[in-house]
Amino acid sequence: MAGTLELLAYDFFRILRAPLPRLSIDFQGSDIDRAALVIMHYQVDVFDILFGKEPSPLLDRCNALIRSWRATGRPVLFPNFSLGEEYEHAPPATNRQISPYLPSGRFRTGLPVEGLAIERGDLFYACPRASVFYGTALDADLRTRGVSTLVMAGISTTGVVLSSVAWASDADYDVRLVQDCCYDPDRDAHEALLRSGFGGRVQVV
Repeated sequence: MAGTLELLAYDFFRILRAPLPRLSIDFQGSDIDRAALVIMHYQVDVFDILFGKEPSPLLDRCNALIRSWRATGRPVLFPNFSLGEEYEHAPPATNRQISPYLPSGRFRTGLPVEGLAIERGDLFYACPRASVFYGTALDADLRTRGVSTLVMAGISTTGVVLSSVAWASDADYDVRLVQDCCYDPDRDAHEALLRSGFGGRVQVV
């Protein structure tokens, strides 16, 4: 397993040696005043599993996105995966996506990865399943703020991103996905989802 993770990390650094993203999102047909930025699973355990202690170009790219977004004055939200200190929110073995992680003891908290561009006033959510909407107040908070457009990014593409954008699309949000700030160790699945716009559910930017 360690060899696999090392190979995936090498592939990650090879692919992401590119200029930092500039925020360029077309809001024609939707209103920037009704938009929010949602950064998903940029947390300690995810980065430790995928990248170890190596510095991550992905974090730099996400921070560039966050700093550009702050110029809009619109909300920034950070939903992270957490099963609780005592694993009180752990799923049964029937959950094929999450149950394999339980023996590792990880994901007891959703501690953000060190260096993430967090500021006072940002909103944080502890999410017990892959979708950031499951078991959280995220949807209610967004609707209270009049948000109808979500600019989203996260790790991994086949996990939190797939689950969350599908839910958001079904809930009638206008979803824009920032591909430079998404990552998955399964490159084929990652690229197929982005090419198809997750089956036409999102605008990939």
